[in-house]
Amino acid sequence: MPSGTFLDLEPISVREAEIVVVPIPYEATTSYGGGTRYGPEAILSASRQVELWDEEGDWDPSQVIRLATAAEITPDAGGPGPMLEKIKKRVKPWIAEGKLLISLGGEHTIAQALVESYLTRHPDLTVVALDAHADLRDTYEHSPFSHACVMRRVWELGRPLTLIGVRSYSAKEYDFIRVAPRLTLLKARSLVDPDYLQLTLEHLRRLKGPVYISLDVDALDPAVMPATGTPEPGGLNYYQTLTILKAIVERGPVVGLDLTELAPIPGHRVSEFTAARLIYKFLGYLYQGRRAAK
Repeated sequence: MPSGTFLDLEPISVREAEIVVVPIPYEATTSYGGGTRYGPEAILSASRQVELWDEEGDWDPSQVIRLATAAEITPDAGGPGPMLEKIKKRVKPWIAEGKLLISLGGEHTIAQALVESYLTRHPDLTVVALDAHADLRDTYEHSPFSHACVMRRVWELGRPLTLIGVRSYSAKEYDFIRVAPRLTLLKARSLVDPDYLQLTLEHLRRLKGPVYISLDVDALDPAVMPATGTPEPGGLNYYQTLTILKAIVERGPVVGLDLTELAPIPGHRVSEFTAARLIYKFLGYLYQGRRAAK
């Protein structure tokens, strides 16, 4: 059971909050390295060491953020299907109240339930996923609920999907990517080119409707984010990731975010601290307008 609040902020109730951090330590379909069930607690713990002064904007976003840290959604012994239903049952009332959820995984499979839940309030939702892997398999290891299938399940919900940072997919996924409507794939290798990065940012600014962000930490290069179950070389760097998050927030509105697949390495804290810092930077971008109005 996670203890303490995200960023060590003064605790407030979920009812009072605009942002709700939701730990979801679910891990059932991991296919290589394990340990994502320990990710939420590691991120929460690391967040309490994050300096709250934002060096980019020269201000302290924590002074205006209205954030509650919810109790974790514990794994369901019934397997992936019941677990996804359990997540939806917990988060839908918060989404109905207009709260922005920051969900901490756990494996990437949780994104399916979260996107489905957001569609009940935002039927015009667009999804942007940062990931090393396409996650577009129809099934994997005999399961349609594998982490390797999560973006296929999200795509099947009928909304536009943009995948950023991808550098690993199967032949069948490649065939699917070539013909699937509503799907845009932006490869990590291409993002090394500054001109391609600018085209990516322009694509993000043209997105329609509210946006949900799904951030699998393996989207980042393993030199930056080593603690993940299926690391892939050649990913996004820290500042590229911030630039992408900032562009999405600035075109607005962003209604939710999940951060998944962090598998802590004992005695090696850089990954969870980086994850916590990314979330705080995201919050700073969200609240920048609130700061300007003061």
